Amino acid sequence: MTLEVGELYREKPHDEWDEWIPDNVPRDIATAPESLKRAIVVYKERRPPKPALVLHSIVVQSPLLRKVLNRMFEGYEGISTKLKELRFYAPFHEFYYRWHWLERLMEEEKDEPTRKHLEFIFPLVHSQIFPHIETMEDFTKNGVISFDYLWAIFPPGTNVFSQLDGQERIFSLVKTAYGVEVDGTRYMYVKCRYIDGDGTKFGFVHHRTNLYSFEGVREITKLEIFPAHLHPDAEGLVRRLQIRGEKFENLNGFHHLAYSGLFLDHSQPSRLGTNGKHHIDNSRIIVDSVMFSQKVILRDRFQPLEDHNEQTDDGDLIGGVLNVMRRATRKAFERFSSIVKQYDDRLFTGTSTSKLTAEQLMLCTATVKGFCLVTKKWAEFYVNNTAPIRWNEQAFSRLVLPHGNKEIIHAFVEEQLSGEVTFDDIIQGKGQGFIMLLSGEPGVGKTLTAESVSEKMRKPLYSMSAGELGETASEVEGSLTSVLGLTSKWGAILLLDECDIFLERRTTTDIRRNRLVSIFLRHLEYFKGVMFLTTNRVSTIDAAFESRVHLTIDYPTLDEQSRLHIWRTFMTPSYDGVYSSNLSEEELLSLAKTPLNGRQIKNTVKTAQLLAKQKKRPLEMQDVELVHSVRMGTRKRKRP
Repeated sequence: MTLEVGELYREKPHDEWDEWIPDNVPRDIATAPESLKRAIVVYKERRPPKPALVLHSIVVQSPLLRKVLNRMFEGYEGISTKLKELRFYAPFHEFYYRWHWLERLMEEEKDEPTRKHLEFIFPLVHSQIFPHIETMEDFTKNGVISFDYLWAIFPPGTNVFSQLDGQERIFSLVKTAYGVEVDGTRYMYVKCRYIDGDGTKFGFVHHRTNLYSFEGVREITKLEIFPAHLHPDAEGLVRRLQIRGEKFENLNGFHHLAYSGLFLDHSQPSRLGTNGKHHIDNSRIIVDSVMFSQKVILRDRFQPLEDHNEQTDDGDLIGGVLNVMRRATRKAFERFSSIVKQYDDRLFTGTSTSKLTAEQLMLCTATVKGFCLVTKKWAEFYVNNTAPIRWNEQAFSRLVLPHGNKEIIHAFVEEQLSGEVTFDDIIQGKGQGFIMLLSGEPGVGKTLTAESVSEKMRKPLYSMSAGELGETASEVEGSLTSVLGLTSKWGAILLLDECDIFLERRTTTDIRRNRLVSIFLRHLEYFKGVMFLTTNRVSTIDAAFESRVHLTIDYPTLDEQSRLHIWRTFMTPSYDGVYSSNLSEEELLSLAKTPLNGRQIKNTVKTAQLLAKQKKRPLEMQDVELVHSVRMGTRKRKRP
């Protein structure tokens, strides 16, 4: 290997690289034998309208230099010193990011031939790097940056901060690059990664943010994304994200939770943070990343942590050498690192069950994937909006139902959900579910029965009307397959409300409905779990359902005593104590004389509560009477 630098030139960007010959006779030496012997080949070109030659790139051919650069760029994504052509393009951002490490390697190098080769590459790169170092020291000292120098504050591996959908996030930066939109707008895209889970393991997912051009300089902390160690509340930020990260880690799997707030609907063709946002309050959700990935097509690739070749963080390089950005903001960076280490120490001492490191916890996403039991949508839910369910233990005991029926329902459901029921049909897989038919006019407690049982058993309730299954045979088939599969997997109680279209006796003339009934009957036979069916007309049920329904309960019209029980139930302060009532027993007895069903009583009390709340006092009889009089007036106007 010749200890010299070869130079190649070109007049125009698409010309071939040539040696510069005075008589202007081009001679291609890119593949000449002598070029292969040079330690470094330098490429220069003209960039009109400027006449001067500028540095385009360098190719490192020296095995000794390659060995040093291999250490220097260890873990640097996008660089492999094993390539046949090891080329670096001006202005050598890679060398800028690890410039002080190159200086250290030169100081520590003992092999004389290697030192001589380093002395050739050092001035070539230094001429390009040093002006940037001086400029960056001035920028960072004043906490500002220009658009053209954005790249300098984002070394690969840097932890960066951003707000995404109003959620604080820290990402690990992968790389940056400048680009131009179709309309000519310049931008720098920031490619970074965060940690997500698939229900069984954790891995990295990539995220991209564009920073668009701006005039002059801008405060670094006012950028949409910036180095996390410069955050004005770095300590609080790290604490909050590590606590959220631990919660996220614990939610990786199957969980039944309460949820209040916005969620991101993935049943719509949208990306995270663009649209499909909905709000629910004190509702129930299922966290299940495994089923989510089967039901929703995700565009982002998931790379398990154990399959990832760890990218070196430029703040923790061999020998403790900091990059230019970290040196310029040393105090902030050292403070940030110490905060992260404190959390790592807590993990090490065993005061936490986390399997992720402190830094990995910071990188965890702000959402978990699952299913909303209210909207029946697959969605992403914000970790901080999830909470354990506060079960209503009194719901089942307050249910207005003959005591014997309540005992039978409880016994059947508890045994079925325990998983210890071994009775099976002659045909394996058939007859392993428990199906209950609740019949009666509206408002007598059919739906409330299923809801109360789910509270008593602390199981998810998947509630839907028969109309939601679809209209055509194929729609009903697909919906039943999906719904029954999910409820069986989750151990959920299924409530199919208003099933008259499926339960009603078949005729020889309605072939379309007969087909729907046949599909429904077949799925009932192979269902594993607990199912409640409700109907308003038990007398017209098809005979084929008798062998498939394990228990039928006919709800009578509410009598005065039953209505009194319901009035008392709804007037009793709820389990979270959100309202109170001043109604006397005599007033409740008076209300019970009016022939209302359970749903009407509930709606009356709810509306009356709103009136009392607006007046900032407990619920009174006058509130109920006002709502009742308005309701009766509306009913009279509706009559022909």
